Amino acid sequence: MPDRRLAILEDLERSEEEVAAELAEIDELYASGEQVRLAAHDLVDLLGRLPGEREAAAREIEESARAREEARAVFENAEQELAAAEKTSDQEVLAAARRFHVRTRDTLHLAERRARAAEDHAAELEAAATAAEGHVKELNARAQELAQVLGRRPRVALETETAADASPAQVAEWGTQVRAALLVARSQVAVERDALVRQANELASNVVGEPVAAMSAAGAADLLRRTLDQS
Repeated sequence: MPDRRLAILEDLERSEEEVAAELAEIDELYASGEQVRLAAHDLVDLLGRLPGEREAAAREIEESARAREEARAVFENAEQELAAAEKTSDQEVLAAARRFHVRTRDTLHLAERRARAAEDHAAELEAAATAAEGHVKELNARAQELAQVLGRRPRVALETETAADASPAQVAEWGTQVRAALLVARSQVAVERDALVRQANELASNVVGEPVAAMSAAGAADLLRRTLDQS
């Protein structure tokens, strides 16, 4: 009889290992699903911001270019005034012209720097927009791959599928469904694991003749083996 109980415990031990492996797989799928879902949300946010940021960048380019041209015109005028002042013997006029020349030169440098920054920012936005197009394709490929894996898991019940040309918003919504489905599946497997552990502990207590501390099926089987060796 004890040998039969040991065989049962060993079966429970193997079942627990299988359930643990399934839990680990679900956790991996959950992590993959969250990566897809969060990446989709990031793209939704980026694509939502791009039109407004592009418009603002275009305005900044226009305004900074106008300010640069105005600063250049003032600087050229300052150069002319300085050249004229250098031909006079009035030191006060010359000093004032030099100060004005320095101020307008510095203002022009700042205006040029602002214009370059505006152009650089606009270029960065266009690069981000181009990269986003590639990210959308990559996101859909990842979602399709995950969908195929989930489709082979009977525990994972998804209400909808994700299309190969889905928008980031659609992928994000699908990712939310994946998240919920995997949480349900994990809960089901965890219940099975707990049932196996409970059954193993009850059987070990029955054989040992007294309640045993909560342990895994593997631990219960080891305890029973030691008990049988001592008998």
